[in-house]
Amino acid sequence: MTDRSTGHDRVVAVIGGGISGLAAARVLAGLAPVSEQLSNGGDNSVARRTRVVVLEAGHRLGGKVASGELAGQPVELGPDQFLRRDPSAERLCRHLGLGDDLVAPAASTAAVWSRGKMRGLPRGLVLGVPTDLDAVEQGGIVSAEGVNRARLDGELDGPVLDAFDVGLGEPPADGPVEERSAGEILRARLGDETVDRLVDPLLGGINAGGVDTMSLGTAAPQIAQALIGHRDVIAPLAATLPAASGSAAPSSPFYGLRGGLSRLIDACCEELAGAGVEIRTSSPVNTIRSSGTGWLLETGQAALAVDGIVLAVPGYAGSELTKDCVPDLAGTLGEIAYASVAVVTLAFRTEALSLPSRWTGVLVPRIEGRLMTAATWLSVKWPWMSGEETSYVRVSAGRFGDARIDDLGDEELAARLTSELSEIAGIDAGPFACKVTRYERSFPQYQPGHRSRVAAMAKALYAKPGLALAGAVLGGIGIPACITSGEVAANRLTCDLGR
Repeated sequence: MTDRSTGHDRVVAVIGGGISGLAAARVLAGLAPVSEQLSNGGDNSVARRTRVVVLEAGHRLGGKVASGELAGQPVELGPDQFLRRDPSAERLCRHLGLGDDLVAPAASTAAVWSRGKMRGLPRGLVLGVPTDLDAVEQGGIVSAEGVNRARLDGELDGPVLDAFDVGLGEPPADGPVEERSAGEILRARLGDETVDRLVDPLLGGINAGGVDTMSLGTAAPQIAQALIGHRDVIAPLAATLPAASGSAAPSSPFYGLRGGLSRLIDACCEELAGAGVEIRTSSPVNTIRSSGTGWLLETGQAALAVDGIVLAVPGYAGSELTKDCVPDLAGTLGEIAYASVAVVTLAFRTEALSLPSRWTGVLVPRIEGRLMTAATWLSVKWPWMSGEETSYVRVSAGRFGDARIDDLGDEELAARLTSELSEIAGIDAGPFACKVTRYERSFPQYQPGHRSRVAAMAKALYAKPGLALAGAVLGGIGIPACITSGEVAANRLTCDLGR
């Protein structure tokens, strides 16, 4: 039976109830956009005549944005902060009345476990890439020999990097057929040790990947742009840093939300409901078929006829859904690899726990061979996430190319990570409660050539008006980037429907 209401000129579906899908639903419903691309607003006449249905396969909304409770205290089980450089997430929080609960982290930097101990990050990093080698040498993350190798950056000969090399342009007619990975570029200039111990745990850890399989232009476009026209790395990146001054330290580039980022999801859903958006959880879409001038979605409950779709799901899921109706899009989506991550949140008695409060946590380089990739001192970083007698630590594991977490049950995984945490952070006390959260195939890998894949997807979508794509699959993994992608997709769909 076809489910289609009357009283609306258009029916659109958003497939996927993560933050990208919810952001798309807001714009489709005529609510004020928050991203810089669309913040000037526009004609909402089409949106006002549109019925919007959000279809989420899982039992909850928000995707990787997940807050929960452990030992009677709200804690973050997914991302705990967002970057303010893209203002969309901050704007959305303020628009939804959450502005007074935006809070910067109490500590501003992390440590790295390297060469047998925790060591603070040196000054002058650009997403993990050093610009001050004296500071790197003083910090001890990299050995003196490794620092001396990195100092050759300005002296070594090598090719001048063009836009295609770093993943920001089209290949030259007589040039290489493949974009160079971030690891290939940075290792040639800085040496293996600096990349393995300093760059990879930060730059590679952004999306649970590694620099050797990463497109610099997609994962770190600000670095890629700075390197165009240069052989070296350090001097061009140093030129992008603000000049030192005697003024007070700048405010944090990050914000969290007191009570948990799931409050953003809840407030967004409440606003959507008030705007008449229909939200269905536990409603997987099984197939998408072209149907006249629109689409027919088979949901397992009833067929839903729609005029337009925003697809806000992982690449592999989108590939399966579009393999029959848009095979060119499906093929490209299916090429995108994903990493799985597990998060173990631990509750300790505060009186028995001693943590280095000058750091927010510790990163563990791949080269160390540990299961653990990072730990966050939640109660240090976010004082609101701490009870009077309880402190919390979150330990992460899983990265692209390392599937050991898949072979461990929750209990064994928690035991292994607790043991490594004890050794690395010197925590002798055992947790009295823990919670394991898994995010399977949830972190897209922006491998060399990703921008070409995005261009191919855009070409396939151009030939199919009424279908738009949103989410981290396009190249931005943070909450602000996902919000922006959702709004841009909704705007494109609205334009299609208004033709």
